[in-house]
Amino acid sequence: MNGVVERIEGKTLASIVTPLSEGGIGKIFVSGPDALSLVSKVFKGKKAADLCEAGSRKLHYGYIYENGQRIDEVILHTLDKRDSFTGEDAVEINCHGGIRVVMRTYECLGALGAEGVPWNNLLLQSLKNGKLDFVQKEAFQEIVGAPTKLGVKVLLDQYAGALSKALQTGLDIIEGIRRSCHSIAPSKEISLRTGFKGEDDAAVTALTDGIERLLATASFGMALTTPQTLVILGKPNVGKSTIMNAILDEERAIVHHEPGTTRDYVSECISVSGIPFEIVDTAGIRDTSDVIESMSIEMTLEQLRRARKALVVFDNARPFDREDKGILKALDLWIAQESADALQTGARVAIPVVNKCDLPARFDRTMIESAIKQPVCNISALNKAGFEDVNKRLVQEFDTAYNPGRPVVFTGRQCQLLQDARLLVKRETDCLARNDKSRRMLRVTEELQDIFVACLKGKPL
Repeated sequence: MNGVVERIEGKTLASIVTPLSEGGIGKIFVSGPDALSLVSKVFKGKKAADLCEAGSRKLHYGYIYENGQRIDEVILHTLDKRDSFTGEDAVEINCHGGIRVVMRTYECLGALGAEGVPWNNLLLQSLKNGKLDFVQKEAFQEIVGAPTKLGVKVLLDQYAGALSKALQTGLDIIEGIRRSCHSIAPSKEISLRTGFKGEDDAAVTALTDGIERLLATASFGMALTTPQTLVILGKPNVGKSTIMNAILDEERAIVHHEPGTTRDYVSECISVSGIPFEIVDTAGIRDTSDVIESMSIEMTLEQLRRARKALVVFDNARPFDREDKGILKALDLWIAQESADALQTGARVAIPVVNKCDLPARFDRTMIESAIKQPVCNISALNKAGFEDVNKRLVQEFDTAYNPGRPVVFTGRQCQLLQDARLLVKRETDCLARNDKSRRMLRVTEELQDIFVACLKGKPL
């Protein structure tokens, strides 16, 4: 990263920060030591003010010109380095949204010496100038692609510093433990910020609890930034495609009374209580000699292997049979192959669903509840009934009643570092809590500090 920062140091950068499209507003962000003077060369305002003397947080209405020809009517927002998120003088140019208009303005700035860069390169200036830490940079990058409003809300809080403050609190506690190791009483400021009572065991407890609270948010935060795969699993003609269409409220998958209609998988993105999922409708699993159908079933099993959630569908109008037994066998194998990174990716969850509950019952639900060890969800996909229970089960592991300002772990990098910190504290609890002034305690606290700094600042261990 340092090499990249060095390449942009001292340069004035220009970036198109809105999607190129017809209509709406197109925004170009110019940032760097010459941003104000450079834009002044192509801008003529109604009051003809020199942007270098215009002051920060000011709006200016006027026109962009190139070689005396008017390009566009614009509104500028000038920011000095104190107010700009990059820590450099900056100008936001709000153009009309036509592709050609935005590109002409952008090219005009390039001809005057601004270096054109992707929008996320501006974050390097922010990091270099201490405007953002690495966690805030990660949040800013994730906001752009966040698939749900809840995800945007959570990430905006992390961009504002919620997680960063929690990590800094952890660093303060570790520093308090180090001070006690040197027989130096912790400062009043540290005591107020961390709740440190001057007792090492209390400090270690506070550190442990803080790490656990952050890790408890990881599955929620990771689910918001990386949608979990939700597979609809069942034998042929059990109603999987009808369920898919009911969830999407559209005819996305082909539905037919003949078994084996779905030969390929169909996927779409959905949101349940603000949690995004990639829902996948697959071919039915059964014994078959048909080559094409066998390939489809293998594709189904592949989709299941990458899934975190499975709607396991059974037919209310048909008795439990050999094909249902095959579904349970595939499910057992899937659960048994749970990976060690479940905290980051979310635990595998199977939700048993009995479909066609509008028809006379011939299916023994108790057998499935006993096998999967969960109560079944009773639905009629044809009538779009019973899906409230399914939705609740999909998100029951997440705290979707989000409190604004709450710190949330949202990347695998953050999660892994905090898991390392938890393991180290657990292994060295006795050493940390007994006021041991040995080199071992110093080494442990230094290692903990390195982990927290790496999480907060993005520096390698």
